[in-house]
Amino acid sequence: MEFNYIIILVCVALAGFLIFKEFKRSDKSRLIWRWIASVLMIACFALLIIPINYSVKKQEAAGVLNLLTEGVALDTITSIRDTKYDLDSTLFAIRKNQKINHIADLAYYLKEHPNVKKVNIYGYGLSANELKILKDKEVSFHPANLLSGIISASWRNKLKATENFKVQGVYHNASKETVKLKLCGMGASLDSVNIKPSAEFNFSLANTPKQIGKAVFTLIALQGKDTLSVEPVPFEVENKQPINVLILASFPDFEYKFLKKWLYENQYAVALRSQISKNKYSTDFLNMKAVNVNQLNQALLKNMDLVVIDEDELAAIPTTDRSSIYNAVDNGMGLIVRVTNPKPQANVQNFNQYEVLSAIEKPLSLRSSDQLKFSDLSFKQTLFLKSGVNNQPLITDETGKIVVNSRLSGMGKVLTSTFSSTYQWQLAGKQSDYSNFWSLLFAKSLRKKMESQSFALVPQFPSVDEKTRLVLSLADGKVPNISIDSVKISPRQNMEIPSEWDGLYWPKYYGWQRLSINQKTENIYFYKKTDWNNAKNFIKLQHTANFVANQASEMKNDGKIEYLTTETVNKWWFFVGFMLVISFLWYEQRFLANK
Repeated sequence: MEFNYIIILVCVALAGFLIFKEFKRSDKSRLIWRWIASVLMIACFALLIIPINYSVKKQEAAGVLNLLTEGVALDTITSIRDTKYDLDSTLFAIRKNQKINHIADLAYYLKEHPNVKKVNIYGYGLSANELKILKDKEVSFHPANLLSGIISASWRNKLKATENFKVQGVYHNASKETVKLKLCGMGASLDSVNIKPSAEFNFSLANTPKQIGKAVFTLIALQGKDTLSVEPVPFEVENKQPINVLILASFPDFEYKFLKKWLYENQYAVALRSQISKNKYSTDFLNMKAVNVNQLNQALLKNMDLVVIDEDELAAIPTTDRSSIYNAVDNGMGLIVRVTNPKPQANVQNFNQYEVLSAIEKPLSLRSSDQLKFSDLSFKQTLFLKSGVNNQPLITDETGKIVVNSRLSGMGKVLTSTFSSTYQWQLAGKQSDYSNFWSLLFAKSLRKKMESQSFALVPQFPSVDEKTRLVLSLADGKVPNISIDSVKISPRQNMEIPSEWDGLYWPKYYGWQRLSINQKTENIYFYKKTDWNNAKNFIKLQHTANFVANQASEMKNDGKIEYLTTETVNKWWFFVGFMLVISFLWYEQRFLANK
């Protein structure tokens, strides 16, 4: 662009000089024509150097690219008469017989073949990154039928000790036989479910891991004696942060006895105060030093993460102690209130409990808001909680009546529970249900700690020799220092969200690897190319189908496409003009000026 400006300035100066010379000439005849000719000559000379571009609409027959991806059927390949291409030279063993050409780089191929305006995709489709290359093309999609297998799955990659580990997803059973899906780990079958023939089933498999650290469970699909698939499920169990729990009991009962034992076994620091007569208490301290719990002041409560109290004790304690508890909750402490009376106490908050009496004896079946189902109990639950605008149901019975709910209070949470016989799970030998119940209540009531940094890997199943995008969120805007197994990653900042960074990585080995972010180490897992193949294909199917549904460009019915292109004016026109004008000036000076 600067070169063009220089040419223009030189030509303007030259035109001015020629006009001045013509003006100084003694022969003033044909002066205007000589000026015009001089300007036209310089203009044609400039345009011989500087190209003149213009936009034009064109219409031409659209080139078609037939692109074969994984999953395309053999008879579909045979039915395509035009030239066929693939992006993976190892994908089709029959490639030579079917004359399938290979494209090493789709973006480069389309750049080299600008006439390709339409792309037919056969099979499971392309990834989101590959589809971006086709944003200016018309794409038609001919999806392949999914084989039997897990088409989606998700689980938490990191959890605390004693927390429940769940794998949820969808299994597509295209066969006419039942498939058994098993979650296995540590050499044992942990949970299983049966999937009916010719059905899609939403599965949820759960277990409470006993180990600390990294682990890889497996999700196995069986049909009779045949193993259909074995998929890795990597996750990490962290040691729990020390949690201090204060239990305030109006009287010692079985519920508190079993809860105290469970908290002690799971390494919680517990202070238990139980009223044995008026203004007389017994105290127990487990996994912590003895403290003064006779006065519930701020000095005591600021060291507590959670208070468990029943409604009677909440009503019996002095008003100052009750105010101290609620002030601590507003500052982030958790509070679990056990409600056992059908009518609210006069001097405490109304928890909106109500009683439902029924003569029908049936097992109690409970379910959490995140669809965790508890084992049935032969217990008659009559006390429930009303739903409210500020309350969130956490656990309900099979009819939807609320047993446990939660509400925000300042920076903390208050949980209310009307289920006062959780110890019956322990008596029935169903320790996992007891642990899941209280772990859920504790997880929902404790304040979440703000992380200074968080990260995510894209795609969901990062695999060997495939591009993996690391997305990182930081609390500050400083450039992060990132490496994976000592391989440094160059970060790129999001211009719209300065706290977000990303980087690209191509893993060479599968399994656990170390991710270092600003000297903080995390464990990440890379999969084999063959792992979670059905789930990967289903993601491609969805991305490609959505891309085609949302594309704006449309082909005309006559098979031609109209598009804008940039063309350059032929310089021969300016050369001819230059020669004509300079010929006129030569003729004028040589012959006309002498007359």
